[in-house]
Amino acid sequence: MSDMQKSTHQHPAIQLIYLLLYVIAGGLVFTVIGVLTYSLTGNNCSILLTGDESNMDINFIRTIQISSSLGIFIAGPLTFALATKKPLKSYYHFYNPLKTPQLLIIVTAIMVLGLPFLELINAANQKMVLPDFLKGLEQWMREKEQQAAVLTKQLLVMKSFSDYLFNLLMIAVIPAIGEELLFRGSLQNIFYKWFYNPHVAIWISAIIFSAIHVQFFGFFPRMLLGVLFGYFLWWGKSLWLAIWAHFLNNGLAVTMAYVLQLQGKSIDEIEKTDTFQIWGYLLSAIITLVLLLKFYQDSKKNNQIDIYE
Repeated sequence: MSDMQKSTHQHPAIQLIYLLLYVIAGGLVFTVIGVLTYSLTGNNCSILLTGDESNMDINFIRTIQISSSLGIFIAGPLTFALATKKPLKSYYHFYNPLKTPQLLIIVTAIMVLGLPFLELINAANQKMVLPDFLKGLEQWMREKEQQAAVLTKQLLVMKSFSDYLFNLLMIAVIPAIGEELLFRGSLQNIFYKWFYNPHVAIWISAIIFSAIHVQFFGFFPRMLLGVLFGYFLWWGKSLWLAIWAHFLNNGLAVTMAYVLQLQGKSIDEIEKTDTFQIWGYLLSAIITLVLLLKFYQDSKKNNQIDIYE
């Protein structure tokens, strides 16, 4: 039996170390592949030596974004699972969600009708103010947030339908599959084996999921999304439910940006969309909670398997 196979029967901390090593290796290898691919197509990569992202070609950023994401979030976790000699279907809970179509419908409704409630949480998070003795940290956090916002706006510029499809792939499809493989499929599994408590595993994985994005003024809504995705997996017994929810969240944002640009509006107008009245936010929260209860009840009736056996 290989060391990796033995490690799956030892303390989860060992599995966590193995996973981290595979993720780092995947990120490094695929980033190098991305740089080589970009340079071999006749582009100049000398700008990398300056470290000035503002002057980098947006196509280079997109190339690295895709290649590094494939390495970190897809190749790393898949290689980790393959090394355990366990079937990918059972390890990552790739059970067919179409066997319970009502769960897919409920997930879709939650992701759409819960948007106003999530927007309210995000607005509150944006207004977060740290104590005076942490003002330096707050300033650094806001600078990081602004840098991320500038890059996001650059990536969301779509001049054609093909640009829209490319952004769907880069911002919605790959992150939905990859991040769910890593955070819900791998980390949540490991933390469950560590603490034998699904709720602890879900929340720890969600906190790491949000923190790794290094966007502090969107930390809480992203963390709650991670929690939601975690319960979709735990209750629904299929990682595809979490992947679908993640895709909807990211894909709706990309689609909104594309539609605004078709109307001749700028990316900045995404943040200037009309806010709801307080009753609208409350209604969104109530509907989301009711749908979550319905999801739990339906999944309990239809799924008898324990995904972490």
